Amino acid sequence: MTPAPAEPILASTLWRLHRADQEAPPSNPASRPNKLPTGLRGLDGALQGGFDYSGISCISAEPNSGARDIILAALVSHLLHAPSATAAVIDTTLSFDLRRLHGKLARALRLRGRDAREAMAVLERLQIMKVFDFVGLAESVVEVREGLERGGTASPALGTEQVAPRGTIGDSEDEDEDEMLDAPPTRPSKPTSPAPQEIPNDTPTPALLIIDSLSQLAAPLIKSNHIQGQALLTSLLRSLSHLTQTHHHLCTLLLNGTTTYPPAKLEEPPSIFSSCALHPALGRTFAYLLDVHLLVHAVPKTAGDARRVYDGGKLEGGKDERCAEVVEVVEVLLDRGGGRVGKWTGFVVDADGELADVH
Repeated sequence: MTPAPAEPILASTLWRLHRADQEAPPSNPASRPNKLPTGLRGLDGALQGGFDYSGISCISAEPNSGARDIILAALVSHLLHAPSATAAVIDTTLSFDLRRLHGKLARALRLRGRDAREAMAVLERLQIMKVFDFVGLAESVVEVREGLERGGTASPALGTEQVAPRGTIGDSEDEDEDEMLDAPPTRPSKPTSPAPQEIPNDTPTPALLIIDSLSQLAAPLIKSNHIQGQALLTSLLRSLSHLTQTHHHLCTLLLNGTTTYPPAKLEEPPSIFSSCALHPALGRTFAYLLDVHLLVHAVPKTAGDARRVYDGGKLEGGKDERCAEVVEVVEVLLDRGGGRVGKWTGFVVDADGELADVH
């Protein structure tokens, strides 16, 4: 017996259901920020205001580039945006420069007419987690999620519980030993912080999550077992995407490495600059799971510098008159939600370690 055909559904009905699902506003949309500015005018212009909250942004760059300076500038901007703003840095390279961050905070406070000694109080809202393997990275993301659900990413004073802090997230193989050596955490039955410090549900705390660097842990896994490594990376990024989209006040920034392919491999570099042969690490699948993807690389500053480079000059400073002066360029490779692809700007890092536009 032939089954009866399904009743048709009007497209207008499906569209109304879709809009009701997708456009449900948060309880107080005016209370959450939309953009995280870096303070670099050219970059903020290319990103139409800065990095997106409720989105994952990634910067692919070589280790000694200015990408980390961009990350630090965004971190300073975020922490000074609001007195309740919190941040978490997952450090896989074990090279996070806390002293440099403190100096940037002090300078930013002085520029705002505030006491530079407030930098120490600002740092109390920053949590740094050092991890050594991919399991520790996943555990750190879970810890950040739990902090957001309690009401704060980094500062225990923003939550309802206080647990004895740990400096690092250890390897999974050392968990049993850590449980025996570590003192049991103290959990008071009542919150020790006064009630006014608790953040109401309709005013979520701005939060920032930084992973430096994702390729440090994922690249060895992909190299040893491509299928399993890509599966673990995809699972982690989907978890990060769900976390970032669920908490509209969260901005997630990733730092990724780069690689160069041999000339025999016919694959065009993604950069709009023909002189740039860099490819983002971790493969093409990685980029499809991001909201915004940036690439940082160096280019000659002037036509004369370009002639020196292409004529056999050097890409670094020195007394040799053939040495070429270079600037760093950040360009948008991917933009899931807008028309920012192809936009770029040049910048330098001045003597004080601050970002400056190239004019």
